[in-house]
Amino acid sequence: MEKPAQGAEGRSKAWRRVATAVFIAALLGLAVLNLPRGFDTDLSKVGAGKPALVFVYDPNLVVSNQQARELDAVKKTLGDSMHFLIADVGRPDAQLFLQQHQARPTQLLLFAPDGSLIGSMQALVTSEQLLKSIEAEGALY
Repeated sequence: MEKPAQGAEGRSKAWRRVATAVFIAALLGLAVLNLPRGFDTDLSKVGAGKPALVFVYDPNLVVSNQQARELDAVKKTLGDSMHFLIADVGRPDAQLFLQQHQARPTQLLLFAPDGSLIGSMQALVTSEQLLKSIEAEGALY
C-alpha cells in the first residue's frame, strides 16, 4: 500500500513544481507587459547625438505608470527630436546606469546630445511642466 501513496506524493511534488514554474513565467510576462509602450530601453543612446530624456521606471510604483502617460504626451509633441528612454529598475544595465548617475526610481534625467546631464526632476511631472523644463534647459537647440 505504501507504493501508491509514494506515487501520489511524487505526482503532487511534480504538480507543485509545474505550478511554481507557470507562476514565475506569468509574473515575468506581466513585468514585460507592464513596461510603457513606445519607449526604448537602450540606454546607450544617451550621448548619441540627440538629447535624451530618461525616466527611471519602477513597475511597483503607481506614479511610474502615471509619469509614463505624461511622457507619452511629450513624446507625441516632440516626436523624433530627442530620445525617450526608460531605465527599468529591474534590468541590470539600468542598475549600472542608475549608479553612474546617482538616480532614483521615478526620476527624470535630461541629457544633452553629448551625454552630459543637464537636468533632473522627480515624478510626477505633467507633460506641460516637462515641455517647459526641456525648453528652459535648451535641450533641443
